[in-house]
Amino acid sequence: MVGSKSILTVTTLAFALMFGGGIYVLTQIDRLAKPMAERIASDALGVRVTIGAMVISLPEKRVDVSNIKIGNPPGFSKPHAITIKDARVGLQSVGEKLIDFKEVKLNGTQVFLEVKPGGTNLHALRNGIKGAEAKEAADEALKVILRNFALGNTTINPTITLVSDQDMEPIEIAPIVLKNVGTKENGILAREAVAQIMAPLLKTFSRAAGDAGYYQGLSGDVLKDMGMGQFNQIKDEVDKIGEGLKGLFE
Repeated sequence: MVGSKSILTVTTLAFALMFGGGIYVLTQIDRLAKPMAERIASDALGVRVTIGAMVISLPEKRVDVSNIKIGNPPGFSKPHAITIKDARVGLQSVGEKLIDFKEVKLNGTQVFLEVKPGGTNLHALRNGIKGAEAKEAADEALKVILRNFALGNTTINPTITLVSDQDMEPIEIAPIVLKNVGTKENGILAREAVAQIMAPLLKTFSRAAGDAGYYQGLSGDVLKDMGMGQFNQIKDEVDKIGEGLKGLFE
């Protein structure tokens, strides 16, 4: 892990590479940056985040990331809550204390929704986001700006365990675009950027699952805790209509 003050940070490596760092830095930057990115994301989300591969090309201002896996919160059976096939990252500029990302595009995202009587893994993951509350490491004074974020090709794969384990039909999510993360503040801590991106994504995924009927059977208190008050109101109205129809035939 890259948590010690004695280990070069990503920005130090970036400057060394751009201004004559030599072959060693060129060959080591990907290996050193990957665990740092994993730790920042894991600290921000409160679950383990792993990256299969990361290739950094500073001359081309591009980073290619593949096989991103976001772990499930405790109490859920699947090994991962979300997996991402690949991410294409464009760099606007790299400074000593600020990295300005021109764009981040995620492709091939799979969301593994689990619905239990006490709630869902997506809600638990959203509750576990720490962001600014995460413990600051020595090499995390680095701030970031993300000007354009795009999420496409997203599929929600639900497993309902209200009665017995049951895999339901997956649903597709329309592309999601976020802009200007950290621009107003002229940069925010990397883990805060992760939190600001993941919170609305998880909310969108949860809403889509509710609209698809995957929360049928959850109690009103659980739905309220999940922020699904509107869904709960519709559910109550449907129940009232059902009881009224039942009374007509008694």
